[in-house]
Amino acid sequence: MRKFILFLFLIAPVCSLAQQNFLIKGKIKNIQAPAKVYLVYRYEVKGAKSHWDSTVVKNGEFEFKGTVIDTVVAQLMVDYKGVNLDDIWGKDNVDTKLIYLANGTTIISGNDSIRNSRFSGNKLNEDYYRYIVLTNTAKSDSEKKVLDKKFIRENPNSYISLDLALKDLSGVNTITAEDETLFRSLSATVRFSKAGVEYEKKSITLKSVTNGSIAPEFTLPDTNNNPVKLSSFRGKYVLIDFWASWCGPCRHANPSIVKEFNKYKSKNFTILGVSLDNTGGKDVWLKAIHKDGLTWAQGSDLKGWNSGVAKLYAVHGIPQNFLIDPDGKIIAQNLDEDGLESKLVELFGKM
Repeated sequence: MRKFILFLFLIAPVCSLAQQNFLIKGKIKNIQAPAKVYLVYRYEVKGAKSHWDSTVVKNGEFEFKGTVIDTVVAQLMVDYKGVNLDDIWGKDNVDTKLIYLANGTTIISGNDSIRNSRFSGNKLNEDYYRYIVLTNTAKSDSEKKVLDKKFIRENPNSYISLDLALKDLSGVNTITAEDETLFRSLSATVRFSKAGVEYEKKSITLKSVTNGSIAPEFTLPDTNNNPVKLSSFRGKYVLIDFWASWCGPCRHANPSIVKEFNKYKSKNFTILGVSLDNTGGKDVWLKAIHKDGLTWAQGSDLKGWNSGVAKLYAVHGIPQNFLIDPDGKIIAQNLDEDGLESKLVELFGKM
């Protein structure tokens, strides 16, 4: 199941909240005028704010200089035609690379592209480059996990061990006992960084929504601004379905969910949709409900990724769902279309 995942632009800062003065100096021999390089990033200070900057490449060289409140992940993107960011944003095969904006100077060097460039000068970005070189040798997901663990064990003082390696091992919705052990093996500086504290909070939250746990209670405004409570569905099997009108994978999955709902709604089964639509997006949300034929209960605080219910259930990617039994216990989660059908057949029989 494809997901829209909260990753790059709303990622938690990796260091303690402190001003970071960064300098990026790049030299890629085969990138020439009229090419432009864009630096795009986002962080939350009194609300999420998007930032972007651009510079014209001269003789293969470019430079960015600035200050951020804390260390964040940014994206470098090359527009070889020198038109504008919209011309390349979201397109396939864009020449792009992630970089950390942190104190000090990062040197980017290469011959043919940003994508294949090397980092030096700044320890955080040097660690990131070493991690990418190491894990790019993996030929399978299982090999990648082995290399993630190797990097963590050999680099307990690196923020990359937490911000990339451990988060990659844990995934969006799971943190295993081994993951927790690896986290505890990191240095105190890393564990007590802003990202480390957030990781530990996520671990605690995920434990509260494991299968077998009682689903945390919540109340949301429905489409008519009336309160809808999860506990009001006690006595039924209910699928809590996290989605949004702007989420392509969610909308793609909706026809299958509608099909299963119509088959089993007479069998003590219902759905409660929880939308991560944003402030000012109520009309778009309502249109999506109507267009997709979602006839079950819907609720949203219209706070997007800042939804209190999404945080309560540690939802960092959508679509995501939790199947609750009549006693309010979580019995399954993260079911794709086939998984939902199989689970409902298991509970109610073939329809």
